[in-house]
Amino acid sequence: MMRGEGRTVVRIRKMQLKIVLVGERRVGKTSLLERYLKNHFTEEYTGTLGGRVYPTDLEVALDGDDIALAHIAFFDLMGEHSVRKTFAEPFFFGTQGVLAVCDVERPETLHLIKDWMDVVAKIAGPVPVGIAFNKIDRADAMAIGPEETAWLRKEFPTAPTFMTSARTGQGVEDAFSTIISRSVDAILAKGRASRSSRVFRQRILLFIAGRGNLGAAKNELFSEFKAVLPAQIMEELDNLVRLEALALDPSGTKTFVKAAEAPGTTRYWATDRGKRIAESPKGDELAIEEIV
Repeated sequence: MMRGEGRTVVRIRKMQLKIVLVGERRVGKTSLLERYLKNHFTEEYTGTLGGRVYPTDLEVALDGDDIALAHIAFFDLMGEHSVRKTFAEPFFFGTQGVLAVCDVERPETLHLIKDWMDVVAKIAGPVPVGIAFNKIDRADAMAIGPEETAWLRKEFPTAPTFMTSARTGQGVEDAFSTIISRSVDAILAKGRASRSSRVFRQRILLFIAGRGNLGAAKNELFSEFKAVLPAQIMEELDNLVRLEALALDPSGTKTFVKAAEAPGTTRYWATDRGKRIAESPKGDELAIEEIV
């Protein structure tokens, strides 16, 4: 609360998002983007050559009164498999959200979404996904039925689905606002996890530095931090060694052995740098920036 005024503090978070649209040719990816960003639709089909980027700036409401100011780059890739193979790395690297699009008149375009998502996941890792059943204005020609729906729920059990029409605008706002909101939430959650890891990293360093010349063995750390998974402890030990805050030798000699491959009796000592950080901890000195 703001002192003396009884008002909630509003935080503004600035971020950049990369959201990609994937799917086969002629499913309407470009048309959906044109409808969402420009409220425009044309019956004339013009296939995307290679890829195209649509930048925009949006304000996204967060929990409470907080606001995210997001600069979003929507990537629209041609639905050719050869193009996907050639440009997958630069196109999908750093992706933070995906809207996969299929054509309700062509069931095969739904099944082929899995191939697109496999490529995205291989390069970008797990990211929020939404699936748009496009051209719903042609409901009388819909060829997607219970069999396809059952397959979809098996392959993408947590992905929200949207019935969209670029022609009429039906469902378009909901599809884009949902994937944007989920992508923003995922970024914020990742930031919270990063801060939590940094705090735990600091606790390990403080414990080992407090042992002085004795240092601490890996097994001792497992006992001290029983509530934390051993894998997380070992990951942070490796991080602290890389940050030159810990060493595997009391003299501070630089050596590196992954904690997971070292015996439980392996000891760690705080380096001069580690002792300095422990005496006057600064979060940024133990920060690890994850580039995605």
